Amino acid sequence: MKKKFLPIVIILIGSSSVRAQFDTQLSNYWATISYFNPAYAGQSGKLEATLMSRIQWLGISGAPRTTILTANMPYQLFGRTHGVGAMLYNDRIGLFSTTAYYGQYAWKKKLFKGDFSAGLQGGSISQSFDGTKVYIPEDDYHSATDEAIPTSSVSGNGIDLSLGLFYSKDKWFAGLSVNHLLSPHIDLNENNVFEIPRSYYFVAGYNIPLNNPLLELQSTLLLKTMQMSSYALKSDSLTETIKGNTLKAMLHNSQVDISVRMIYDKKFWGGLSLRYGDAVVLMLGGKFKMIEAGYAYDFPISRIIKASTGSHELFIRYNMDLNLKKKGKYKHKSVRIL
Repeated sequence: MKKKFLPIVIILIGSSSVRAQFDTQLSNYWATISYFNPAYAGQSGKLEATLMSRIQWLGISGAPRTTILTANMPYQLFGRTHGVGAMLYNDRIGLFSTTAYYGQYAWKKKLFKGDFSAGLQGGSISQSFDGTKVYIPEDDYHSATDEAIPTSSVSGNGIDLSLGLFYSKDKWFAGLSVNHLLSPHIDLNENNVFEIPRSYYFVAGYNIPLNNPLLELQSTLLLKTMQMSSYALKSDSLTETIKGNTLKAMLHNSQVDISVRMIYDKKFWGGLSLRYGDAVVLMLGGKFKMIEAGYAYDFPISRIIKASTGSHELFIRYNMDLNLKKKGKYKHKSVRIL
């Protein structure tokens, strides 16, 4: 029987919050805030370059594999500090592959003795699907010629925009952003389209003072709200009806990450994070001169534990101090929590 709506080869056995999202979930989100908020570009006052790799849901064939490369820095123009950045993103899940290239700009201003930024991100995002690897059983309930299922490799491109706000002061920071502002519809071929939904992020962090000067307790929170990404027939008049009814409970999903890291002598850290309803995360890392590296292991607590032993995530970051002006009036200081 011909199917009118088919989210092909998406992992369906996890929690609804995982199934609904398009953006990659990150455990070390505090280490690459510019991935989901362009207003962070140049916020630390340093030249930062971060490479992050995530292998999700070990033991499940076709589970997500993600690589993210970000770079950002502040610069001076007409006596004012601005931020610029760039990002390369690649994600593979099942037979789908996503690649994106972005540029970032952040306008900055001193506000209430803190640093305020408003950021814009723009770029190109491409989606592909390898239909040559689709397996369709030969029986009375399946059709090998369903037009909803490409039998060859198909791909398409779209324009993607994001907006963000970010503020940091002394021991705390907070940011708000919206990704995929235009909700790109990517035409894979003459019959099929992939829809990328908007996603919303709120991130915040606070340094908790301790009596021991060698120890620092850093807490962070990330709240994500996203809609259901979908793959569908262009000519299918039932798509919206099905999405509005069968998947109604999945259209808006929120996910909360709460993390605490203990840092020793500003060089080594360990911590725990809870992604509500999904995973408990162990984090370890260290810093040597201008190089910083961290590892996170996600232990699943959702139903996906029946099929997966967890997820691995690794990042390495290069930091270089920048002295934009000799006088300290406009000079940015490193955000302690980062």
